[in-house]
Amino acid sequence: MQEATFSVAIVRDIVQYVVAQGAEANALYRAADIDPAGLEDPDRQVVGEVLQKLWGEAVVQTGDHDLGLHIGEAFDLAAIGIVGYVMLNCKTYRQVLEKLCQYTQLFSRGVTLRYQVVDSWVYCDCDIVGGFKNYLLDEPRHPIESTFAALFRATQQLTGHQLDAQAVWFQHPCPAEVSEHKRIFQTKVQFSQPANRIILSAHCLDWSVRSANPNLLSVFEAHASGMVIAQNQSQNYSQKVMAAIAQAVQAEVPTIEAIARTLMTSVRQLQRELQTENTTYQQLLDETRKELAFQSLKGRATKICGMGLKRTVVISSHPHELSVVRSR
Repeated sequence: MQEATFSVAIVRDIVQYVVAQGAEANALYRAADIDPAGLEDPDRQVVGEVLQKLWGEAVVQTGDHDLGLHIGEAFDLAAIGIVGYVMLNCKTYRQVLEKLCQYTQLFSRGVTLRYQVVDSWVYCDCDIVGGFKNYLLDEPRHPIESTFAALFRATQQLTGHQLDAQAVWFQHPCPAEVSEHKRIFQTKVQFSQPANRIILSAHCLDWSVRSANPNLLSVFEAHASGMVIAQNQSQNYSQKVMAAIAQAVQAEVPTIEAIARTLMTSVRQLQRELQTENTTYQQLLDETRKELAFQSLKGRATKICGMGLKRTVVISSHPHELSVVRSR
């Protein structure tokens, strides 16, 4: 079964906030099985299992049972990469919501955002995606509360206005303490509701965005659209694994655990994905190493011929052996 993926930017945002509260970064990485080097690629996606473990460890280390709210309250638009830059250059708040809904998949394939205007009210919903493995179906509280708190924060950054919500709904059950919910949202907060929803007065749609720049918007949106296309045509797991092996094998034969860490997934999930593509890690390892060997020998053969030498190559049937015999 496929698993929902999320932008590595979310991982970085959580880690940076929690470390600023005094937590130990390496403990977070170990608990979530994260390779810190993988956080350097802003376009990388991670599976939900990584975030599920990260949220759990972050709550333990901080002792903050309202962690999602507080991370959202500290949100910065740069945390969601290109989508944040698109939002910064929209003309109105209506356009902000439109673009946010349009490009949600670039930072989360676990939720969809949508809004509709009914009479004089705006219903802004955050729907958890079902039909495939998605940790948000089981543990939605901190991620969804963070999303809503972040939207309140981003609105103030963009327009200078505080969202005056009529109500905020959450599908998850009411926590033991809700004082922080009331402080942050400044409205009635209800739990165990049929939707994750913010209800707003429609007049907010006409608010101007203070940093609006139509020229920059077209540039950033073109890039965002290209990323959506590329993401929808992304490599399958076999291709990703082979690319990761090719990069790692120059130093040593990589284990499946090492490749799973590189791809920010679990060994079990990696094996499941490869099984759906009718292959195994060992098959891909053998295929990649053989291809790399042939490429290397082809390059060296050119140089050798120029030196007047002949080379006979024998490829061993053993996956960890490559034999080369030279002759005059």
